[in-house]
Amino acid sequence: MRSKFLYLVCLLWLTPTLPAQTNLEQVLSKMDEVSKTFHSVETNLERTKMTLLVNDKDVASGKLFYMRSGKEPRLKVEIEKPGQQIVLIDKGKLQIFSPKIKQVQEATLGNHANAVEQFMALGFGQSSQDLKKNYQVSLGGEEVLDGKKTAMLDLTPKTPGGIIKAVRIWIDEKQGVSVQVKAIEPSGDYTIFRYSSVKLNAALPDSIFELKLPKDVHVSKL
Repeated sequence: MRSKFLYLVCLLWLTPTLPAQTNLEQVLSKMDEVSKTFHSVETNLERTKMTLLVNDKDVASGKLFYMRSGKEPRLKVEIEKPGQQIVLIDKGKLQIFSPKIKQVQEATLGNHANAVEQFMALGFGQSSQDLKKNYQVSLGGEEVLDGKKTAMLDLTPKTPGGIIKAVRIWIDEKQGVSVQVKAIEPSGDYTIFRYSSVKLNAALPDSIFELKLPKDVHVSKL
């Protein structure tokens, strides 16, 4: 009996302990914690657009700035490579500026401002209530990205028939914010937004959200 007991002790000692798996409520709880103090983010951005029918891969890189400002979102995406383009959402208006051709496209967002903001800045400061209001949320597992342990959240829009069929967010389990977002269209085409050097709650001056247009810019309405 003693030998059997010693054998069992040795067996338990040699058996590796499996790491605890993160569950959905833990991830959402961390996001809620971050949401309470969140007011801005500055991050490097890499955007990869895949068009499956022609097997085309389009990669662009730049920076993203986002500030929570009352009911009006302030968001700016500066694409630097391969060609310069600036997307600005501020004061209820969307502007897309292409400096090379001196063209700016504009649209008034109206009641859609929050919806646009929630997608373009998905995973930065949203609470679990924000997510559940617009999506069915489930846990898709865990993955290590750029040395960070992330939890994958799978989001299905509650309103069908839109331009986005599903979204997957990789949430940094330590920081509680996005490190990657994959948006899948009904056709199967998808876009991946990958973030790095994320700076939470950095002071963003108003000048960040000013779009300086040349006098001879061509303005068109979206």
